[in-house]
Amino acid sequence: MKKQFLSALLAGSMLAALAAPAFAEEEREEATISAFIMQSVTGESGIWQGWGAQKLYDDLKIKIDFDPTGNEVETKLQQYLIGGDLPDLVGLKALDQAQLAMDADTLLPLDEYADKLPNIFENELYANAVKYSEDFTSNGTGHLYIMPVAIGPTSYNSYNWVPLLQWDAYKNAGMPEVGTLEDYLDVVEKMVEYKPQTEAGEKVYGFSLFSDWDNLTALEISTLSFMYGIDTEYVSPLMETNVITRETKSLLADDSFYKRALKFYFDANQRGLLDPDSMTQTYDELSAKMSAGRIMFSWFSWLTGSYNSRDNTDNPDKVDGLASVVAKDMKLYNAPYQSIGRNWYFAISKDTENLDAALEVLNWLYDPEVCFYLTNGPQGVTWDYVDGEPVILMEDAVVNNSELLMPEDIGGGAFRDGVYAFNTLGPQAATLMEDGFTLSYRYWPSWLRRNPTLMKQEVNEMLGGVTTLAEYIQANDMEANSTQAVNMIAPLSDDLQLIATQIGEIVKKYSWQMVYASDEAQFESLWETMTSEAKELGLDQLTEYYEAEWAKALELVKDYE
Repeated sequence: MKKQFLSALLAGSMLAALAAPAFAEEEREEATISAFIMQSVTGESGIWQGWGAQKLYDDLKIKIDFDPTGNEVETKLQQYLIGGDLPDLVGLKALDQAQLAMDADTLLPLDEYADKLPNIFENELYANAVKYSEDFTSNGTGHLYIMPVAIGPTSYNSYNWVPLLQWDAYKNAGMPEVGTLEDYLDVVEKMVEYKPQTEAGEKVYGFSLFSDWDNLTALEISTLSFMYGIDTEYVSPLMETNVITRETKSLLADDSFYKRALKFYFDANQRGLLDPDSMTQTYDELSAKMSAGRIMFSWFSWLTGSYNSRDNTDNPDKVDGLASVVAKDMKLYNAPYQSIGRNWYFAISKDTENLDAALEVLNWLYDPEVCFYLTNGPQGVTWDYVDGEPVILMEDAVVNNSELLMPEDIGGGAFRDGVYAFNTLGPQAATLMEDGFTLSYRYWPSWLRRNPTLMKQEVNEMLGGVTTLAEYIQANDMEANSTQAVNMIAPLSDDLQLIATQIGEIVKKYSWQMVYASDEAQFESLWETMTSEAKELGLDQLTEYYEAEWAKALELVKDYE
């Protein structure tokens, strides 16, 4: 392993040396642009560091100074707009946020600089996304103010919302079958009985949540809906859009899934299974608890902290980690082919004083070769071709963000210092490159069939001998295939946006109160109060709007799917 790593370092150094003269031919002045990337989940700020930043500097002699994101990014965006001092490069994580920026006349019409953005305007992969944005998300101007990201095909075996359980505790609880969402309560209760505390003596909880991503709802509660093919994000957080039946309704309808999800966590709390910090803790705090093995249940396929390190999952004395255990009645949400991208965008401030540099960086972020580099690292260091196909060399660094650092001659830092600062780039991870393999290593054949951990082998055996979760899900009709229509909802008018914001405050407040209600009577009373106050604020009007927009989107999408 050590010899292989040293060989990789040498190969990487040789590549860097070979590439250097290409950039020396043209004298460039160093530039620094500011950036506020709402999509990023990091609270880090300042000058971008590491091997990804070095790639940008080597290519363009440009640095990026990130403004902090952290909590309440929507509020921070509004502060920028009020102050009239938007950073040079902006990442917008929802159409309503983009609409605010367009309404404030703060964004650059990118189509007027098409000659400086060839990677966007001359790439067929992005053509529909550009056209749709110009036609339908440009305030009726026909300009391109906001450029979508994650454009292209959806990958096989890439479910975002997947229930995970601590594998060792699940096995010792007897590996009971999980028929419904509510069955996790009994299962997790048995798991906590087996493991009431960690080896370090810290208390273990069955469930834990965080609130710093809350927007119009208690987000980490509503997001359970995606395990049942119900979108509660893209059409609107206040609506439940079933991608199987193609129906939409209010999140606060009496038979809504949201009420079921609230009741699920209420019941968990009643049993003493819910972390009491859930209402106030941050994502980072929860992630630390996941890493320490203090939480039995996770609802994102990637939300494991560092608990799924190979040391954990390959320990023959105690095979462990967070593993996929999907309830029999679930229909896991599968994103559509993103022909127009998702409702996350990059934009440039109209008043930037670093126009040329900002345009160059934006163009750079849509270069598939750059995206490949930021996603997988440099060839010969983190990956290389073996027998004609790409293979990851530094698996521990790539999977677990281990302390194994990148070589200093390419910028140093950890593997996560590539794409992480932007969260999502122009092309989808499953986009095919010229060599016939996907942009991201996660879907390379070598990665999918790589030596499975002991835990993965045991999980696959439980699932009937499959090699990927997707095989099991698709064979058992447990997949909900979405439609690009979820990304085609027109943004709210100012009046409706005010109504939505006010309702959102009500929903967030009462949702958390319901989870921690003293008994079922109080739970129901709080639900009645929440829905009543929401109706008084205009919930029915908002629901009618989204029902009409959804019907339009289902017609419009026929031209793009």
